[in-house]
Amino acid sequence: MEFDSQHVVELVEAMEQNYSLRRRHPERESVYADYSARSERFRNATPGWRSLSYAAPERCAIDWFPADAAKGVPKEGTPLLVFIHGGFWRALDRRIFSFIAEGYVKAGVSVAMLGYELAPAVKLGRIVEQVSDAMRWLNRRAGELGFDPRRVTVSGHSAGGHLAAMLSATPPADLEGHPFVASVPVSGVFSLAPLLLTSVNDDVRMTPREALRLSPDGMERFHAREFIVAVGARETDGFIGQSRSFSTWAERVGTPSRLVIVPNRTHFDVLEDLARPELPLFQQVFEALLRLPAG
Repeated sequence: MEFDSQHVVELVEAMEQNYSLRRRHPERESVYADYSARSERFRNATPGWRSLSYAAPERCAIDWFPADAAKGVPKEGTPLLVFIHGGFWRALDRRIFSFIAEGYVKAGVSVAMLGYELAPAVKLGRIVEQVSDAMRWLNRRAGELGFDPRRVTVSGHSAGGHLAAMLSATPPADLEGHPFVASVPVSGVFSLAPLLLTSVNDDVRMTPREALRLSPDGMERFHAREFIVAVGARETDGFIGQSRSFSTWAERVGTPSRLVIVPNRTHFDVLEDLARPELPLFQQVFEALLRLPAG
């Protein structure tokens, strides 16, 4: 098929509208300001939390929130939720999202919020390596931190959803751990090729070869026991389509997957459903966290 210049312009504009969301959602700044304020209040009210460095760069740290001891700590350790923030690998910070941990901690789950370096200072492949380093660091210290390495769920939002899916494609032995009991990408990006045509790539600087190599929807196998793939019903066709296609792909290559389209949520406020115990997405993730590993 031949494309004239107008077709190319229209294609680029469509990709920009689907994935570069800053202009589409001017409210994002107020949403993140609210998240940040709630997160700070939670940290101030949680004396047991701490920041743990897993590598030399300043951003390579984990905010650790231990489970509420009042719930009792099983002999084998608590379940663990690992969360990876988004920002298209070029923005934001783990501290904005501490509020997500509150409901899980109060219910007896430990939470680790992973940080990583950002583009353009580092390439995407290095970011994938860093979150893998963070998981290895955690697994080596399961006894010290008091969590059960057999009951770990990994989640992430947007670019963090991509990173969670990439971790789920990594053999557990390479992470010095066990298969994740669940992987929960929220509003994730699973096919990176469309981003090559957007302003996002001005900072991320992916080549076509890197976009293919680092796309979860091209992985031949996943090692999580299941996927819960969540996306807001008010997101763009690009994000909804990516979540739908990835959930189908995960099933095709042998990993059970549930697609959860969260009613009335955008790309930015969908995290409320991951954080709030009274909402179905939280309940599905919490149920997975409590599930005893096979064998």
